[in-house]
Amino acid sequence: MAESFRERWFKSFIHTSLARPWRVLLVFVLLGLGGALLAGRLEFRGSFVELLPSEAPEVKDLTRVSQKAGGDGYLVVRARGDSTERLRAFAQGLARKLEALPEVRYVEHHFDVGFFQERGLWLLPTEQLGALRHDVEARLRYEKQRAIGMDLLGDKAAPPDFDAIVKKYSPESPMRADLSSQDGSEMYLMVKPDGTAGDITFAQRLVGAVQDVANAEVQGWPGVQLDYAGAFAARLDEDKVMREDLTRAGILSAVMAVGIILLATRRLWALAVVGVPVVFGVSLTFAFAELAIGHLNIVTGFLVAILIGLGLEYGIHLTMRYAEERREHPAAEALARTVRGTFAGALTSALTNAAAFFVLVFAQFEAFRQFGLLAGVGVLLAVLMAYGLGPALLMIAERKRPGDGTGAPEKSEPVRAERGRASTGRRWPTPTIAGILVAVLGFAGWSLYVLPQVGFETNMRNLKGDSPTVRLDDHITEQTGTPLNPAILLVDDLQQARVVEEVIREVKVRHGAESTFQRSASLNDLLPQDVPGHETHIAALRTTLENLPEEARKDPRVDTVAKMLAAQPYGAEQLPLEVRRRFEAMDGKGMFLLLFPSVSNHDTRELSAWASQLDEVIAGAKQRGVDLAILDSNRIAARIFSLVRADGPFILWAAAAVVFFTILVSLRSFKRACLVAGPLFLGMLCLAGGMHLFGVQLNFINAVVLPNLLAIAVDNSVHLFHRYEEEGPGSLGHVVRHTGLAAVVATLSNAAGYGALLISHHAGLRSIGQIALLGVVCTFLGTTVFFPAMLALLERRKGRSGVEAGRVQRLEVGTSPGEEAAEPGERKSA
Repeated sequence: MAESFRERWFKSFIHTSLARPWRVLLVFVLLGLGGALLAGRLEFRGSFVELLPSEAPEVKDLTRVSQKAGGDGYLVVRARGDSTERLRAFAQGLARKLEALPEVRYVEHHFDVGFFQERGLWLLPTEQLGALRHDVEARLRYEKQRAIGMDLLGDKAAPPDFDAIVKKYSPESPMRADLSSQDGSEMYLMVKPDGTAGDITFAQRLVGAVQDVANAEVQGWPGVQLDYAGAFAARLDEDKVMREDLTRAGILSAVMAVGIILLATRRLWALAVVGVPVVFGVSLTFAFAELAIGHLNIVTGFLVAILIGLGLEYGIHLTMRYAEERREHPAAEALARTVRGTFAGALTSALTNAAAFFVLVFAQFEAFRQFGLLAGVGVLLAVLMAYGLGPALLMIAERKRPGDGTGAPEKSEPVRAERGRASTGRRWPTPTIAGILVAVLGFAGWSLYVLPQVGFETNMRNLKGDSPTVRLDDHITEQTGTPLNPAILLVDDLQQARVVEEVIREVKVRHGAESTFQRSASLNDLLPQDVPGHETHIAALRTTLENLPEEARKDPRVDTVAKMLAAQPYGAEQLPLEVRRRFEAMDGKGMFLLLFPSVSNHDTRELSAWASQLDEVIAGAKQRGVDLAILDSNRIAARIFSLVRADGPFILWAAAAVVFFTILVSLRSFKRACLVAGPLFLGMLCLAGGMHLFGVQLNFINAVVLPNLLAIAVDNSVHLFHRYEEEGPGSLGHVVRHTGLAAVVATLSNAAGYGALLISHHAGLRSIGQIALLGVVCTFLGTTVFFPAMLALLERRKGRSGVEAGRVQRLEVGTSPGEEAAEPGERKSA
């Protein structure tokens, strides 16, 4: 009954495609338009935060601190090309206009140095102030002794003079009034944004608004030149390079795919049969994305290229098989044979691909989960579109150009098996086939040997490539002595800030040379500490100053010292605004510490160590009753890298297991499943050897390609095996020439999509093209070279075994020698 129902359904489907192809097309057009309308509402979120689950501690901290601080990092405007005074005046005017922008919280460019110079004694540690008092009093006694001719110590043992004392107790890097280069030829405006650099939409709005204002302002200052740096400028530069690369690669891959399909089929209508279902499938996939998730991120944004590559394969096999059948059968029979002959393989392939992608749903990484769900659904929709719409498109093409000049006969050939055996042609010698198998197995064995030597790129700068913005970042950091990307730590008050600073010092000491912390900064560094102790020493210094001889008081430096000694203790509310706002929350509730890293934000190993030590600070603060939250894009990046690193092996092995299990269920035979999946895994193993030969390394960008390679490669072996089972023994040459050719075309189409990335300027995208192209070649070696050779060798061994068994049987039943002698000739003709 079930078989009868499937048969009736199949005949009804073929009849509909034959009799009403335009109606079928209309139904799918309406379905596609509906999908396009839904997909048009799909939002793209470029923030890295979207790649993490909302319950991740880093995401919670970012949300909490962003409400208080506005954003992380800076957009830096560099002004140069004029005198220091004119650059200072230009920076002052530009800063006022930039602070009026809604995307800008404030702009740092100038500090009230005089405020801190007058109150410098209050900022010295108590012990250091006591040492200063001791040195001043010792020098004063020495001067008095010399004045009355009693030099008891001598010049060598004399205490330091006043110039030496000033040098001894002055900071090594005194605060400069301007944020500028060391020679004053460059001025830097540090624009504090109201959003994060990870949000690409906000970054574009911020940089665009700042550039518009700056370009308008600079018109009145001939000679002044502007450049932009910082996390926001670097983020946009990278995004621009990637978009341009993807656009060029997309155009190139489309041109190559069209050329490959036309070259293989020599029929213009094949483009419509192959391409239109893919467009509808992608449209419906993104409609599903709108309903299920509501947005795309920077990982799922790559789905278009992947779904197009996988979707093309189904249309290519369908089109090329129809062209083959149409040479021998009328349109109706050719269509029925085409769908019957390819649908089982296509469905098995699609289910296998979808299962491999659905494995990603169990990953820890949020972006992988979304990618797996959408890719799995997309693959299923692609095969449904190809076989729901493709036959109708074939019939429309048939009506436009009947037979397409193939000269198809009006009646079919007698028996498919006889056609398969008759078309086998010249067979490769068994030693040649064995040589192919040994060569592939040898390369796979060598690949296994060099597998541990395949490197993993940890330096993100090598993946992003060099750029003027990155070089300018390094230059500004060198000139100012301060990294541009401090972490922002949120606490409730100054007391909690002191507790956290103590924890930071402990973590730094604990790790010693391996510490990733350069220094921390908070309002506590700018406010008097231990006021009673300071008052004692300062009062004593005032007395010392009052006892100076009249002649010594004429020194102008004495007036400066007198002002410093006259300064009174002060609180946070008395600090200059340009300093205080760095450490105060926008709503007035909470304070910030800035923690500057001593490592780069490019090496993932260093980022991992940085994030780990930040976690130690959080844990230490919690033990002392401080609920600490941290806003830091590097910590978020490190979290993403750790999730990718943890998910990578699981995804690859799980995808491989699911691929094998799906093939096993589809073929209902462990032996046949091993025959189909074994060459696939052998090809994946050969990838390690290819990477070693060409010096290609894995990284956090191209690692996502590995499960996709399984999905691409499994199609070839599945289609070849289903066709071989359909045709029967002796048909392998025919299968390789036709289905194998379709597999080559599909593989080349996929390779074109990835290979086009080789022209990318962005090193990370280029690495995707490198590993994908190597993977496609290596898996093709396993599924479309090794697999048919293995089938041929097994078939010949089975044939010889059958002949020997036949001889034994004939001897037992008394077969005549003449009859036995006739058999080899029959086998030869077969």
